[in-house]
Amino acid sequence: MNESQVPHGAGDMERIARIMYSMEIDEIDMPHVVVTNISGCALATYSGPYASGLAALAVAEAERRADLAAGGSGDVRFSVAPLYPGLDLQDLQELPAAHAEPESGPDCG
Repeated sequence: MNESQVPHGAGDMERIARIMYSMEIDEIDMPHVVVTNISGCALATYSGPYASGLAALAVAEAERRADLAAGGSGDVRFSVAPLYPGLDLQDLQELPAAHAEPESGPDCG
């Protein structure tokens, strides 16, 4: 889906919302990974890649059900994330260094 297929409104915020919506729609068809976290543990594990967000979501749900069936209490969390293509190291070396102001927080986007 491209930006022109999303309903239009007025203003910059509406344009940003349309762009973000289009990105989310496009991400569905990208390869995804399943991310597994345990409450209170800083480490995560990843499985995949799966062909799409829907395939990864099905695996995450199956894992959640299996954990609960095995006596889990719900402290294991399963989520999905798109897997973007890797960047070439040469491309990274050519990028200018990013600068973040000390008071700005991380982009958890």
